[in-house]
Amino acid sequence: MHHPVHTFPAASADRGPLGRLLRGVLAAAAVYGLAASAHGQVRTGKLASSGIARTPAVAAAPAAGHASTHLLVQVAPGVTIGKGFFGEPVLRQQGRGRTASESARVLREANVVRLASIWVDPPRDAATARALGLDRWYRAELAPGADPLVARTRLGKLVGSLAHIGLDHEGGLAEIPNDPNFGLQYALRNTGQNVGGSVGIPGADVGATTAWNSTHGSDLVIAVLDSGIDPHPELAGRILPGINVPDGTTITLDECNHGTHVAGILAASGNNGVGMAGLAWNARLMPVVVVNGCTGFEANVASGLVWAVDNGARLVNMSLQFYAFNPIFQQAVQYAHAQGALMVAATGNNGNTNVAAPARWNETIAVAATDNRDVRASFSNFGPEVDISAPGVNVWSLATGSGYAYKSGTSMAAPHVTAAAALLWSYNPALTRDQVRALLLDGATDLGDPGADGLYGAGRLQIAASIALTPPPFVPEDLNQDGAVNAQDIAIMLGAWGACADCDACVADIDGDCTVGATDVARLLSAF
Repeated sequence: MHHPVHTFPAASADRGPLGRLLRGVLAAAAVYGLAASAHGQVRTGKLASSGIARTPAVAAAPAAGHASTHLLVQVAPGVTIGKGFFGEPVLRQQGRGRTASESARVLREANVVRLASIWVDPPRDAATARALGLDRWYRAELAPGADPLVARTRLGKLVGSLAHIGLDHEGGLAEIPNDPNFGLQYALRNTGQNVGGSVGIPGADVGATTAWNSTHGSDLVIAVLDSGIDPHPELAGRILPGINVPDGTTITLDECNHGTHVAGILAASGNNGVGMAGLAWNARLMPVVVVNGCTGFEANVASGLVWAVDNGARLVNMSLQFYAFNPIFQQAVQYAHAQGALMVAATGNNGNTNVAAPARWNETIAVAATDNRDVRASFSNFGPEVDISAPGVNVWSLATGSGYAYKSGTSMAAPHVTAAAALLWSYNPALTRDQVRALLLDGATDLGDPGADGLYGAGRLQIAASIALTPPPFVPEDLNQDGAVNAQDIAIMLGAWGACADCDACVADIDGDCTVGATDVARLLSAF
C-alpha cells in the first residue's frame, strides 16, 4: 500500500530569536570543537543507581552512523498530519487552532520537506499498534544538504505536538571478523557447523558477534594463572611481564601447551586476517605460571594469585583443578576477593560432583563446560557450586609454536566467561565486580531444569544478552540523564549559562571549570 506524502519548499534561512541563538551555539561549537575534543573528559561520573536491572530510557548502542536525509518523528496522541494552504505538511490538534500554523513554520525552519508513514502496510493489529503508539510514527524527510542534528533541535520547539524526535540510526548484520579460522569457533558463532564430527545447533554460542557491535574490549589486564603463555603472533604486544612461581623467575613461556590455548580464547587478535579471534581481543594478558610442567602445588597457586592482584590484576582466569583444599589456597582466594578481583575458575574434568578448587569457593565464578549442541560435556564436574556454563568441547585456539589446535575441558570454558567479564567492564567501566558477576549470570541462556541447576548453573554464557542488560556508561553531556543527549540538555545548559553558584552541583559544567560556557556547549553538541 502506498501512502501520500506532503511537500513544501524548504526555507532558505533561519528565522526568529531562537534561530539566531542556535546559530550562535553552532558557531561556538565550530570555534571550540577542536579544543573540546583535545581536552577530553576531565570529570568522571557514576551510575545513576547501583542496580543492574534498570532498563535505560534509550538503549545503549555502539557508535554508529545515522540517516543524513531524514529524521524519525512520533506525533503526540491526538495529533494528526494534514496539509496547509499551499499543500505543506502541518500538524493538527483538536482544540488548538494555532497548531497548524505554528507547526508549518517550525517544519519549514527545520527544512522538513516531507512527512510520510514509515510502514509499507499499516500494522495488522491496529489496536495493539495504537496502544503502543506505532501508528503515530512518520519519516521527516529533509531538504538536500540539511543537517539532521540541527533539524532535530529546531523540531524540539513543537512541544506537545511531537512525542519523539530522533535520528534514524544505522546498523547491520552482526560483525563477522575476517579471521580465516573463525568458522571453526562455534563457541563464538554457532551456525550448525560440524566441529569434531558433531553438527552443532545454530545459536548455541556465547553471542560474540552481537556483543562486538557494542565493544571489542579495552586493554584491561587479565591475569592468567596457568602454565605460561608463548609469544604467539596473535598476542603480539599484549603479553605483559609476569612471574613463574615454581621456578622463581620471570620466564613465563608455556610449559604444558595449555596456557597459550587459554590465552587465545581470551584475547587472540580479531579481525586481523589471520587465524582466529579471541572474545576480548584487545585485552592485555599477565602470565602467572603456577605449575611445573602440567602439575603444581596449591601454595604456588596461592602465591601467584596474591602476586597478580597486588600487581594490579582486576580480572583473573584460573583454568585449574585442585581437590585437597589446603586453607592457604582458600585464604588466598579470599584475599584476592577482598582486593576487588573477579576470579573465574574451571569446575574440573572428572565428570562427577566433586567440583574442583578454586571453583568450589563462593568468591569465584565456577564454570562448567557445554558442547556445540548446548549439552553438558560428559567430563564436566557438576554440583550446587556451578555458577554458569560455557563452550568447552572441541574449542579452537592457539597452540605453542605459533600454531592452532582443538582442546576440550572446563579449562576452555572458563576463559570464555573471563573474556565476557572483560567485555562488560570495557562497555561500562563503572560497573562493580559484583555487578559484572550478576550480569553474566542474568544474561545466561537457561539450560537443563528451569532456573539455576547443578549441571549448568544459571545457563550457558550469552554475553550479548548480558551487555543488553548493562546500564549504559555515564555520559556527562546527558545533563538530565534520560539516556539521550538532545534539545532538553541544551535548554538546561542555556539556563545555567555563566559562573556556577555551586561548582559541585553544576551539571551543565561539563569541562569542570565551574563555568558554563562555549566549551561546554561544544562538548554537548559533539555528543548529540
